[in-house]
Formats: sequence, C-alpha cells, structure tokens
Amino acid sequence: MEENETKVMEWIEDHFVMNEIEIEDFPFFPYGKLIRDENGETMVVFWCVIYGRVDYRLQES
Repeated sequence: MEENETKVMEWIEDHFVMNEIEIEDFPFFPYGKLIRDENGETMVVFWCVIYGRVDYRLQES
C-alpha cells in the first residue's frame, strides 16, 4: 500500500468505528475512499496533493 494511502486509512481508523462503516475505493480523488455509515450518509476521504495531507468532503444535504 502506498504511503499516502496508508495515511488516508489511518485517518479513517482514527475517526470512525470500523465495523460501523463501509469503505469503497473512490478513484476520482488521490487515494480516495468513499465512506458510508449506517444511515447511508457518505463522505470522501483522500490525499490532498496541494497541501500534502489527508482531507475530506462531506455529503451535501
């Protein structure tokens, strides 16, 4: 696993209870992961190449 993808997964593990979410690859963002919770709400977690850090976008209501 690439270092930045590892950082994305570590961020997800630090912020979520892993058995309460589903994770899918989301290739529209670098190392992107689509996260879906028990209520069907989603967010994307990815590696931001501009700032060199993990970033995310929440589902718009």
